[in-house]
Amino acid sequence: MRSHIVLIPYIAALLATATFTPIVTAQLIPQLPFYQHHRHQAPLASPQTQGSFAPQKHTLQLQHIFAHGAPGAKTARVFRRLKVDDEIRAQMAQVNLLNKDSSSPGSSFEHTLSDALFPRPSSSSPKSQNAAPRQLRVPDAQQHATVVAMIRMALDCYVDPKRQGWVDIGEEWDVETEIGWLEAGLRGYVFSSEDEKTVVIGIKGTSLKLFGTGGGPTGNNDKLNDNKMFSCCCGKVDRTWWGVCGCYMGGSQCNQQCLADDAKRDRDESESYYGIGLKVVDAARVLYPDADIFLTGHSLGGSVASLLGVTNDLPVFTFQSPGDMLYGKRVGIVEQQLTQDDLNAMPIWQFGHTADPIYMGTCNGATSTCYTAGYAMEAKCHLGKTCTYDTMKELGWRQNIQAHTIFTFINVVENWANMTEGKNLPEVPECTAQTDCEDCSMWEFV
Repeated sequence: MRSHIVLIPYIAALLATATFTPIVTAQLIPQLPFYQHHRHQAPLASPQTQGSFAPQKHTLQLQHIFAHGAPGAKTARVFRRLKVDDEIRAQMAQVNLLNKDSSSPGSSFEHTLSDALFPRPSSSSPKSQNAAPRQLRVPDAQQHATVVAMIRMALDCYVDPKRQGWVDIGEEWDVETEIGWLEAGLRGYVFSSEDEKTVVIGIKGTSLKLFGTGGGPTGNNDKLNDNKMFSCCCGKVDRTWWGVCGCYMGGSQCNQQCLADDAKRDRDESESYYGIGLKVVDAARVLYPDADIFLTGHSLGGSVASLLGVTNDLPVFTFQSPGDMLYGKRVGIVEQQLTQDDLNAMPIWQFGHTADPIYMGTCNGATSTCYTAGYAMEAKCHLGKTCTYDTMKELGWRQNIQAHTIFTFINVVENWANMTEGKNLPEVPECTAQTDCEDCSMWEFV
């Protein structure tokens, strides 16, 4: 594999922020039978009818942070939890990610969601005509305030809580002297309502230092996982690259069963971000056994969140995530052939914009920034629905790796109406399934 080099530094922040709590409308959507594997069979919410449902607002506040060591690192088995109190929230709020030159406070780590009802489609309702269809709460992806709230929670996950007081989950580990143990690996930020009935888990994976959203002391381990998840065949892009698994067969052939076995082994042995994420969701369920849980994340964290959502039947909002369908098929959590109805039925909404080559799946080839840095970002197809802001057509932007940062995208999400004033465009783009998308068409899988 080509050696990792840092090409793109953090870009300047584009937007000053202030403490705010957006009002968000939520929908309810059912589980449908496209899933191939279920970890939890219980419904996310109790069955309700239109008459018994009363919309309510829920204020969510950051309550816990889970941290797990990176696969392959010395601290790979470390799994810890930090209980977040007012003092920690106040200290974290001093980190203003959106405008480092501003003296205004950062996030309040508090977001407000409100409910609405969305009925189960008749095709999947119970056979009995007298039975009330089940209703499951999910945020409404066509409501601007919903999208703003979820991307701000994804942004919150980049704030690093440099604090003592972590509690080991499972075995005890002496890692206080291990530099970078917290920065490396995967973190899960748990936001909960006061009644503990509504929870959002934000997934933050390190890695992708190239894109200004991570990196750290385990960059090589992170890159190995990225190239397994988002490449066609073990990160074997051409003859100059070393593969990260033994499935390459020469030429343009790859062993399909080998790829599936490798992905499932990494999942079961927690040797992938997806495998680690499963542990985070399970730990959050222990803390909040009666809660409706939603997931969010940016970039790699978003891809992991969507895979966790499919596995656990949880609604997900992602932002600028690489294609996740390829890995989902390999690890066996979705069918190999997914129809438009299957994708539309998934409670997963993947937001991005056309100038971002990672989200669009175009950061590949010998002249790309990803290729030069040793990242095989070949996957482009997304699970669920994609909600794409056309920044190239409407704003005249060109594709650039800097457009992948959350700082750029949060400005688009929050200010799209102003940026496209006079064009009569909706504040949130239409969300549709990628029915014409095909990954790795140049490869033969045998």
